[in-house]
Parts: sequence; C-alpha cells; structure tokens
Amino acid sequence: MPVDLKKHALSLLRLSQKFLVEDGDLDPTAFIITGDDQLLRPIDLHDEPAKRESCAKVVNEARQKNAMAIITIFLARSKDFDREDFAKEAYSWGDIQEGNSERCILVTLSGPGTKNWAAALPFELKNGKTVFEKRVEFAKGVDLGLFPGWSEQITSPRVT
Repeated sequence: MPVDLKKHALSLLRLSQKFLVEDGDLDPTAFIITGDDQLLRPIDLHDEPAKRESCAKVVNEARQKNAMAIITIFLARSKDFDREDFAKEAYSWGDIQEGNSERCILVTLSGPGTKNWAAALPFELKNGKTVFEKRVEFAKGVDLGLFPGWSEQITSPRVT
C-alpha cells in the first residue's frame, strides 16, 4: 500500500481525469486507505442528509479498519467567495451547483496524523471535448464537512 499518500491521491486524480474524459461523468468516491488495502466506497453528495449519512458510514468503516487516510474524489464547482459578499449561514450544501461556477475534479486527503491536503483540477467542455486547466493545490486542505471528527485538524478555508 502506498506510503506517500499525497502521491497516491494524485495518481487517483489522474485516473479520474481519464474516466471523466471517457465516460463524461465521475461518481463521487471515497478511498479508505489502510496499511495493506484500499477500499472503494461510493459517497452520496446529492443533498445534506445523504452526504452526512454516506460519509458517516465511510468514517465508521475507516475507524474500524484503523485506516491511515480517506481520499475522496468527486466533481465539484468552485467559486472565489473572497470576492463576493458571502453569508456562510445562508449557504446550503449544493447551492453553488446551480450557478455557472468553474467545474473541477476535487481530490481530498485527510486522516488521523495525516496533514489535510486537497487539489482541484478545473475543466470545461469546449466543442464536446473536456479541456483541463492547471491543477490547484490547497496545502492546508479544505474542510468540506464530509468527515466530522475524522481529522482533528482545523483547516481554512471551510467550504460547506
């Protein structure tokens, strides 16, 4: 099993990039990384209750297996909220999906004793083809609220 978790997460991102080009879609997936295995689990990000239930199952299994980390990969939209009048209290999971925000493949890495890390690979569809832009890394990770209590680290920015 990979010791360099970031390197492994990047290899999963490259594989996901290939799947997106071939299939036109990407299923939200969590990879539970243990000392000798990698367990793939679907995650449901359709709405807040489904997200909480799905991710709680992943965290419970990760704890039972004494996992080193959870890597997630899914399609997302991103927006620079620093440039807008953003009211966190008024935002609900999925609100950004309704706009014309930049699309990306988002990969996150978190776990007990593991430094939170994330990367976004922006893309757009041009003339029926997927065109990828430069990858953006978030060295401090992002806290999407997917796995409360899984990693003790407080990260910034918090995106929900």
